Amino acid sequence: MPGFDRAMPSAGDILRAHRGEGPGFNAMRLGLSILILAAHSGWVAGADLSQDWSGLNGLLLLSLVPAFFALSGFLVTGSAIRSAAVTPFLALRVIRIAPALLVEVTLSAIVLGPLFTTYPFVDYVRDIRFIEYFGNIVGRIRFELPGVFETNPLPNTVNQNLWTLKPEFYCYALMAFMIGLGLLRRRLLLAALVAALGCLLTAAAFQADFGSQPGNYHWAVAAFHFLIGCLCYQWRDQLKVHWLLFLGALTIALLLMAGERALGFLVAPFLTYCVVYIGLLPLHLPEAIRKLDVSYGIYLYGFPIQQALVAKLAFVHGNGPLLFALSLPLVLGFALLSWLYVEKPVLRLKRHIPMPPRPAETQALPEGAPQPALR
Repeated sequence: MPGFDRAMPSAGDILRAHRGEGPGFNAMRLGLSILILAAHSGWVAGADLSQDWSGLNGLLLLSLVPAFFALSGFLVTGSAIRSAAVTPFLALRVIRIAPALLVEVTLSAIVLGPLFTTYPFVDYVRDIRFIEYFGNIVGRIRFELPGVFETNPLPNTVNQNLWTLKPEFYCYALMAFMIGLGLLRRRLLLAALVAALGCLLTAAAFQADFGSQPGNYHWAVAAFHFLIGCLCYQWRDQLKVHWLLFLGALTIALLLMAGERALGFLVAPFLTYCVVYIGLLPLHLPEAIRKLDVSYGIYLYGFPIQQALVAKLAFVHGNGPLLFALSLPLVLGFALLSWLYVEKPVLRLKRHIPMPPRPAETQALPEGAPQPALR
């Protein structure tokens, strides 16, 4: 079957054919963010979730956050390799993540909080929980504002989605560390280190329950998916893309996810391949939607908006689908405003970040070949 193997395009082939961007990643980001909003709807509404983690629905829920981290690992590694230095890499991450997060946390604390708190305003702003909530901007995660959503089915929680910030920041710090050590240019060494880490983490999961918990995967499992996404980008020219490989990887991922939570680290190579495969499909969003990258805004604003609706509308209690239907237009509206007036304007600062010379692999592209786009 050597001819069959040569006939398969690689991930690198597809990226080069689309100026360095996977054609389906925009659609995938949007789809995952909406799926997470839908998955949280029943939880926030106080619906019966006893069957949510069973069957295919449970496997879908289990895959959402790891899929996001795998996608991030693949795309962020491309940015890291093109940045080629720690300072520009971290600067790019800051201008992408921090401004929208700063605005959302501030709006939650000074607008949403006073509207829904049971405390007098003076007591609200004097409470240490009000001050500590701003720590979310730098990764000191806090979910509670004083007196806010006390009687909701999910009480005293403003934005549970922020839990992913800490492992995401860990991943960026690890990426900066790998850039500094030159590991991103040493594929074999990094692949060996990640494989060894996967074996150690799996052994720790079975022997000491590390990363094992009921329901969703532990953050360490999601972070390991980020590392596998990193390897997939590094080996993009050897990573073949074919629907049969996708079906095989999907089957193995589902079988492992259906087993013990301790198998979570072993899921990563197979689920990440599925993510990369879908991201490289020609899933072209309409141009108007493609230019509006609202996925981050959906993730930031979804939870507090749903909590606010539950606090005000008793008829949505226990009804996840209804809460999702009511919240989606509002969440999309806030996400759109975030993109147009916060994220997109700040991203224009990219042109002012000093970048080192292009890596040799980019400089060596044939004349006329599409150059990778800087994300």
